[in-house]
Amino acid sequence: MAQVAFTAMGSPARIVADGVTRPDIDDARRLIEHLEQSWSRFRVDSSISRLNQHAGCLTLVDPDTFALVERAQAARTMTAGGFNPLMLDQLRRLGYHRSWHEGPPVASFEEVGPGSTEPIDLFPEIGAVRLPPATAFDPGGIGKGLAVDRAVDLLLDRGARGVSVEIGGDLRVAGACWYADRWRVDVAHPQHPTEIIAVVEIDEGAVATSSTLRRCWMAGSQRRHHLLDPSTGYPAQTDLVAVTTCSSQAWWAEVLAKTALIAGRDQAAQILRAQATAGVMVDGRGEVRELVEVGAA
Repeated sequence: MAQVAFTAMGSPARIVADGVTRPDIDDARRLIEHLEQSWSRFRVDSSISRLNQHAGCLTLVDPDTFALVERAQAARTMTAGGFNPLMLDQLRRLGYHRSWHEGPPVASFEEVGPGSTEPIDLFPEIGAVRLPPATAFDPGGIGKGLAVDRAVDLLLDRGARGVSVEIGGDLRVAGACWYADRWRVDVAHPQHPTEIIAVVEIDEGAVATSSTLRRCWMAGSQRRHHLLDPSTGYPAQTDLVAVTTCSSQAWWAEVLAKTALIAGRDQAAQILRAQATAGVMVDGRGEVRELVEVGAA
């Protein structure tokens, strides 16, 4: 058994694997760190920053970045625009323009508008992307989820018998569990972290949590958070504070958790049922609502 704990993408991260060596674990960690550097919107030299600087133009990107943008566009289509990766300009104008470890966003009262509905053009034959003009791509949570998936796949390719990779609220497990017949993932109450509100039991798959209680700041007397409603461009006015979902891949579990949270309690139930995806929701009063039997979709 080998494991490592570190910080990645602004969150605590942990890799645990059975049947591989410590150098294999270190390679998985370095892969996550490489993807963070490539996808960071806070680095002027990152692939994402270069892509955003050339919005409206055909831009060649590396294979990992192409895969990220391709999944983001697919998620946008599959959620009928409930997930929109082109909200970075709105987020910046609301004050979130620097890395969280440098301090919370600076209060801003600029006007914002809805996210672009124009598609992202993909050219897989040459590995190129064209963002709609005057837009900017935000890797956000989907990047975190895809980094988890990439690390799991690397370790499985190295011969791991069992793997667990987590970055922040995104976790994926694969292979044989080393402590029980099935993987067990505790879901904590977002307002009371020591209280377990659900236990996910799966043979393998991903669990992701999205919450308005993290990455929040004040603009005057107004509380803001980083989850923007694509229809308005402002922080979602949702009656939920957290949603946890399950799927086979971490990037898709992350998308569904975010989309359901932004939509609010009633629509969230419809979204998750339409995707045959289990989930747990917590509203602003701290009440817990569990949807269908929890398990990987």
